[in-house]
Amino acid sequence: MVDIIELGPVYAEATSTEFHLVNRAGGWGARDIAERLAHERGHRYRRPADGGVTEAELDRLVADADAVILSPSLNGGAGVMRQPTDGPTAGRTIGHRILDRLSADRPDVHVVLLSHFLTGHGVNHRNRRIHALALRALEAHLRAGRNPWTVLRATWLSATHDPSYQIRLTQDQYADGLVSTESLARAVLAAIENPEVSAGRTAAVFNLSIPGAAPADLAGQFADLVPDFEARFVREPVAG
Repeated sequence: MVDIIELGPVYAEATSTEFHLVNRAGGWGARDIAERLAHERGHRYRRPADGGVTEAELDRLVADADAVILSPSLNGGAGVMRQPTDGPTAGRTIGHRILDRLSADRPDVHVVLLSHFLTGHGVNHRNRRIHALALRALEAHLRAGRNPWTVLRATWLSATHDPSYQIRLTQDQYADGLVSTESLARAVLAAIENPEVSAGRTAAVFNLSIPGAAPADLAGQFADLVPDFEARFVREPVAG
């Protein structure tokens, strides 16, 4: 059994002075599916209520956690999409408020960051977005910490799923395509259930339609990924 915590900090509220973080309204696109699959597999799945979260609430949530799904959001509530005024600052601030706390107090927790495929395309790509710049900063912050990590960059997300959809992981930085919410949820849970092969790796997630094919071996795909550059360094306790 894995104790999973989901956190969905809103970019535009990253610098909130009232709360430690503001949790996204409605959750990430695959929240309900991931929660259902987690329970079916005997895992515990928890998250704070939508809205403001205090430091004390965050500490209570992660006290017994084995894994954290970190899914930053543009959703400011009531269906309003809110860009941060400064993408990199929003990403770094979320990193300091959440990841630094985990790195100091719970360095054993596996963090699965739900990123976006445009992050890999670079800051000069014509499709770049402010929230992709925030994710780029947050990805770097995560890799520099002490927690084991997996970064999954979702391609275009679709609520439609077909049994023929095969889940594929790629380290092509210019990856593109489509991934169903169910496929993304399954990739996240596979990363959490197989940290020995998923930790220290970054991959984009997409679907291929292959009728009649056997379900994808996600653990095997994670094992075939090249570890991130930062994964070769041993994390030492921080003095102080």
